[in-house]
Amino acid sequence: MKRLSGWPVICAGVALAAPLSGGVAVAQRASENAITAADDAFGTRVGNESIGLYGQYNARGFSPVSAGNVRIEGLYFDQQTQPHTRISRGVTVRVGISAQAYALPAPSGIADYSLRIPGDKQVVSTVLTYGPWATHNIEIDAQFPLITDKFSLGLGVGAVRIDNDAGFKSKNNEWSGSAIARLRPSDTSEVIGFFGMFDDCNNGQQPGLFTAGPYAPPRFKRHTYFGQDWSRGACRDSNTGVLGRVTLPGDWTLRAGGFRSGSAQFFYGDFLRNIQPDGTAQHSIFKQPEQSFVSYSGEIRASKIVSDGARRHTVDFVVRARDVQRQFGGADVRSFGIGRVGVREVIAEPVFTPGAVTDDHTRQKTVGVSYAGLWAGVGGIGIGAQKSFYRRDTAAPGLPVAATRDEPWLVNLSANALLGPDFALYLGYARGLEETGTAPFVANNRGEAMPASITRQRDAGLRYAITPNLRLVAGVFEVKRPYFNVNTANVYGPLGQVRHRGVEVSLTGRAFTQGLTIVGGLILLQPRVSGDTVARGLIGPVPLGQVPRTLQFSVQYQPPAWGGFSIDSQLNSTSDQVATADNSFKIDGTTMLNIGARYRFKVAEVPASVRAQV
Repeated sequence: MKRLSGWPVICAGVALAAPLSGGVAVAQRASENAITAADDAFGTRVGNESIGLYGQYNARGFSPVSAGNVRIEGLYFDQQTQPHTRISRGVTVRVGISAQAYALPAPSGIADYSLRIPGDKQVVSTVLTYGPWATHNIEIDAQFPLITDKFSLGLGVGAVRIDNDAGFKSKNNEWSGSAIARLRPSDTSEVIGFFGMFDDCNNGQQPGLFTAGPYAPPRFKRHTYFGQDWSRGACRDSNTGVLGRVTLPGDWTLRAGGFRSGSAQFFYGDFLRNIQPDGTAQHSIFKQPEQSFVSYSGEIRASKIVSDGARRHTVDFVVRARDVQRQFGGADVRSFGIGRVGVREVIAEPVFTPGAVTDDHTRQKTVGVSYAGLWAGVGGIGIGAQKSFYRRDTAAPGLPVAATRDEPWLVNLSANALLGPDFALYLGYARGLEETGTAPFVANNRGEAMPASITRQRDAGLRYAITPNLRLVAGVFEVKRPYFNVNTANVYGPLGQVRHRGVEVSLTGRAFTQGLTIVGGLILLQPRVSGDTVARGLIGPVPLGQVPRTLQFSVQYQPPAWGGFSIDSQLNSTSDQVATADNSFKIDGTTMLNIGARYRFKVAEVPASVRAQV
């Protein structure tokens, strides 16, 4: 284990749930706890707490967001900006056997958001947080049952002043707001509508560092800002949606959801390039004009369940669609001579002249059918087929419209077998169409559109209940897709094929002694690139940005004698990873240790909790 360095970062929070009128208040925010909420170690976020190996932007080394594998309450959602905690109670990442419960999954895992659906009691939940550094945060969420058992409304607002690790000059001011309504016309139907907005008003830009050779940049003092006061971007993100469910005669269920996800933003890019061992570098800053990313997406699903004694058959007929419009690019880059890592040089803001933006329009429609068969005490199978119609038109300034078309068939197969009441084996295969996106802003061809690509995934593993309260999940996987990244000339594009093989392990539950909860996870990843660029030695066989080993172990201890008091810790450790396209240099792995305590109590019958963490 590498030595922990630097000063500890301390944060503390208070959560309070208060009833507005008579009746028992639901604890809501006061009861949020990622360790106790996690079913496995593959990724769980509850409120402001996150735990696990994966997230919505990284699962098995790829992105569920790019793969079209994001859901809201199980329904297809094309994410341009993630739902904020004002509308989202949390998100869970499903891989392996847990992903087999979803109709028509694609490779790269499934990220499923749960909404903060208002209940039938009047409750106000307040969260106050201080830290890390001098960050201040306040969140208020309330729910109001306007018509008993029929109609309820949830409202939320949050404000935060973030004190970044980069220093006092890079403080951000952010706010968020939301409204969620739930209507239940009958016992067999429900409609939910929501709107959430997030505003990042003052985002300081710390310079990005790029060395001239295979070495790390020189160290500089932590909590040091050496950007400019004026190089501050801003964004406004929003998510809106309506989803509903109705139970029909003959064991049919109809579910539908429609969503809008949008982000408007402008930002600066501040770079120190060709950094020498003494810290001197070429300093440049670009200003990006306003960028716009808007997506309309949704799903209609009709499900039929047929029960036959110990066997249950489920058929899903699914229609999904999305329409995405993006405007990006047009940056104006200015050079400011020689800069130095860790040293702030005040520069007068020049007059930037941003250029024309690129217009990008993507449309995709998918129709599919899925079958799941479950035999109690024996196991189950899943089969799915989709026909996808994909179209993307990109109009870059001064260039003809670049059109991409594809109409692939996509299939998924899965099976699991119960070898006893506590032991199951599983295997699966999925073929998906994954959008590769555009060249990142750090590339010389920033904003250039990339074609969509076919991704294939195979996995297998086991689930074993060591005790009734302690469960082990272990599996192997292989994911293949075309490889896109920057080459030695810093141009982003296809460089061959990438294959991720790996082992993932999860151990979760209560064990060893009363009051002890553990969430432990391990990933051993072997990422490899093949193709002509590797054969000619232009790039190395290991792709950038992938971590061969990730370990996370979390524990909470709350024996009954302690009442509402508990202590917890979280250890996150990653291995070294390659940092250059030719694999000639690696950066060190990291180890982070969090130690915390939590106390749950009541104030005048109002549930509350206090949490501190170092």
